Amino acid sequence: MQTHPAIRYSVRDILKDNNNWQNYKLFYIKELRTEQIKEVDAMLLCNDPSKGYFYYYCPDCDKHILTHFKCNSRICSRCGKAYVDRWARKVVKRMLDVNHSHIIFTLPSDLWLLIKDDWQCIKELSAAAYKVIVETMEQSSKHIITPGMLSSLHTYGKDMKYNVHFHTIATEGGMDNKTKLWREITYLPYFLLRLKWKLYALDIITKCAEKTIDNQILLESLHYHRYRQGFNVKVIKTKIPKKELVRYIARYIRHPAISDRRIVGYDGKNVTIVCEDKDEGKKWYVTFTVDEFITRLIQHIPSKNFKMIRYYGLYSRIKNKQSFVKQETITKYFRPKHSIRCPFCGKTLEPSEYFPPSFPTGPPKKEIFGEKIIDWIS
Repeated sequence: MQTHPAIRYSVRDILKDNNNWQNYKLFYIKELRTEQIKEVDAMLLCNDPSKGYFYYYCPDCDKHILTHFKCNSRICSRCGKAYVDRWARKVVKRMLDVNHSHIIFTLPSDLWLLIKDDWQCIKELSAAAYKVIVETMEQSSKHIITPGMLSSLHTYGKDMKYNVHFHTIATEGGMDNKTKLWREITYLPYFLLRLKWKLYALDIITKCAEKTIDNQILLESLHYHRYRQGFNVKVIKTKIPKKELVRYIARYIRHPAISDRRIVGYDGKNVTIVCEDKDEGKKWYVTFTVDEFITRLIQHIPSKNFKMIRYYGLYSRIKNKQSFVKQETITKYFRPKHSIRCPFCGKTLEPSEYFPPSFPTGPPKKEIFGEKIIDWIS
């Protein structure tokens, strides 16, 4: 096995090497979902010069800028970081200036594969996590209140196994439904969180799971005999100020199941990754065949249009929905599809030239009529 600290391995390189992805796709075509094929194919073509590129010019900076086509794939770490940065800045602006808690709702490993690819069930579980927060806050404060919560679905652990859990950012308190005043709640009885989460999660999974004898035996065992203290609910950090929310929110959305820096070995047939538990100070290595690595990677790609981030309570998009009727509101923030911001001054730039795949190495030395957009404008 090749492992060298100076060598950098990437998911993209492994999928491209020896046509690993094309061979995998050919062999497992009947088992792959359309979304999985589409997302991986798009990621492999991200910033590929063979797809062509746009040329921009900023008159204020006197700079020429060349950009390739982005893929915006769910498993592209390059596009994912840009998406996360934009999303986090936008969300934090609308968050309340109060303390928040980072809470993780987990499920026993027996249930992970039982709900795999059942996106309706997973959606209901996310809503159940909010219901647990609301009811626990109401029992703790003796008032009917509405908190705000963001829920981010996570389907993998350190070793890329399928592991459904929810990272949530919840306000420490909520709006009193009667007085319409903010009511701060600094303590939650976590035994209630665990018990309520177990109750609602099992009710949803029992309703959605396939009705087989093995599933019924498992669910009844979990209901009445196991996990008597409830399912594990981890409180990672409390009293998070608004300015720190970006770091906590951005860590858990829009990135592949493995980062490139954790891939420490690849020899053409096997892939080795490093796993680390910082809380317990443990580090270990896991080796997969290339096919096993690809299977673990793509199993976390959600179905089309499934929302990995959901908003509840005071952060619900329905509550925050605003109607803009002025025409200037639309035109002021409208940007053409292929426009970019100048990395030097921030000015919005529209493409001045487009170069097709026939020029993969860069613009030609001599100008060619028809390559500039303005050549076709009379």
